[in-house]
Amino acid sequence: MAMQPRRLSSACRCNTRLRWSLEFVEACAKGIAMMTSMTSQPRQEVEQLRMWAKRLLVAGVTLFILFLFFYNLTDYPKTWFDEGSHLHVPKALVTMGVYADYSSEGLRHYGPTIGVGPTVMLPIAATFQLFGLGLLQARLVMVVYLAAATLLMGLLARRLLGLRSALVATALLLTMPAIGMVEYGRQVLGEVPGLAFMAAGFLLWFARWRRSRWWELVLVGLLLGLSVVTKYQYLLVLGLSLLAAWGMNLLFFKLPQRFFLIPGVVTALVFGAWQMFTLVYLGPATIGENLAMLRESAAGAAAVFSPTLMKRAVGELFSAKSFLWTLFPALLYGGYALLRPSDKLHPSDKTNLSQEQRQQLAILYLLSLINLAWYVLASVSWLRYAFLGLAFSTFFVAWMFRDLTANFSPGQLWQAAQRGRRAVSYGGLLLLLWLGAMIAAPAARLSWMIASAPPDDSIQMAAVMNREVPLNALVETWEPQMGFLTDHRYHYPPQWLLNRAVRQVWLGETPVAELYDFTELAPDFVLIGEFGRWVDVYPVERLQQAGYEQVEMLGQFELYRRRNP
Repeated sequence: MAMQPRRLSSACRCNTRLRWSLEFVEACAKGIAMMTSMTSQPRQEVEQLRMWAKRLLVAGVTLFILFLFFYNLTDYPKTWFDEGSHLHVPKALVTMGVYADYSSEGLRHYGPTIGVGPTVMLPIAATFQLFGLGLLQARLVMVVYLAAATLLMGLLARRLLGLRSALVATALLLTMPAIGMVEYGRQVLGEVPGLAFMAAGFLLWFARWRRSRWWELVLVGLLLGLSVVTKYQYLLVLGLSLLAAWGMNLLFFKLPQRFFLIPGVVTALVFGAWQMFTLVYLGPATIGENLAMLRESAAGAAAVFSPTLMKRAVGELFSAKSFLWTLFPALLYGGYALLRPSDKLHPSDKTNLSQEQRQQLAILYLLSLINLAWYVLASVSWLRYAFLGLAFSTFFVAWMFRDLTANFSPGQLWQAAQRGRRAVSYGGLLLLLWLGAMIAAPAARLSWMIASAPPDDSIQMAAVMNREVPLNALVETWEPQMGFLTDHRYHYPPQWLLNRAVRQVWLGETPVAELYDFTELAPDFVLIGEFGRWVDVYPVERLQQAGYEQVEMLGQFELYRRRNP
């Protein structure tokens, strides 16, 4: 009995200690919960900031692209010879109901009609029919093609190289001066629409690949065929590329032959069908002229083989405007990466490409090499002839920078430097700076050129012509854009003279002024612009001897009137 109070007091003390322990644990739990809530709140704020930063970045990039595509659309770039001649065809289709070029002597069923295909001419003609004739209407159609080509090339790059590389490749595509994507895409030219159809064909082909059904392969061939119909120059490059792809399949890929034969055959059929339609539609009297024009065109610009021009072409490719001197290193790296055996790749590297991706990139790699080789060896070294190869080279430039910069991740490069890999990491950081300069500097220059473009003097000269020159007067000129902008009776030098002019300028051959005498037609006016002055088809001495005097000078234009006898 004497021990009972002590036992009770001990039990009380145990209960008290247990209660204190429970209260301590509860307090700790509350403290941890409070700390967790305090730390999670900044994390949520950081995530929200990142989300808003991404939204602002996307909005800024979208506005910038819209600026590149639409701002000052009729003034940059100024309309010129090629665009003007192409615009003759939809204007003739709407006003005269014929698919042809025209001059004062009548219709010309060749020239622009084989320079750019109906995929460009017909939508512009439809736009003219709905909204009237105008340079703005035509260029808005071209901007649709520009947007489509940009999107499709980005999707193709994403499929082959991933999202980050696709963004880099798209940025290079839009800003690189050697490519001129925005400049060409805002004009009535065939390069960008042809690229859009080609990118769509490759995207469908590569997305389905081993799973392709016959109708999908036919659709691939149709899209590729439309690309060469749009831009005839692409036929040589794409045709050789498809043959090379078939050969690679026989030797390496080992896929069913229909995956390559059906697209190739359909591409050839589409182009052949359009050629046949063109010849038959134009009539038997002009078939010989059309074929002669094709032969003359090939001799003038597509098969030159001049050592001097070869040297110039190489210099154009190895320059700051061609990926800031990284084109050749990127192509060499792409060849090495494609030839590297799969078992040599690190299995844990998330940036490794699948076998399908490597096969598909090999096709685009050959296409780029074929185009660039033709540009160097056989063309007149105008960078526009390398457009297709340079456009797809953006994939290989992005690929090289991706592999050398830890997938464009400065954070990973910095962490690697802290672990002791300083040379590789600092080199990667320098390459990221190089890539940033490669994109930012041309983008700033292009933006300034678009924003500060002066009013197009062709449009201003058109106003002068409408005000000062009678519509029935005969005007000699080699500025075909004027024939689109006004309805005067313009006479242009014959189409065959164009390729002689190309050879005169690039190869120093016979001046066109010795081959063509405009005074034989005794025109009432002679209008000299940028192209006519460039090839000197209207020498001032001949103008003076024939009794012409200058009556107007505006920008690049000089207007001469024949004095009355």
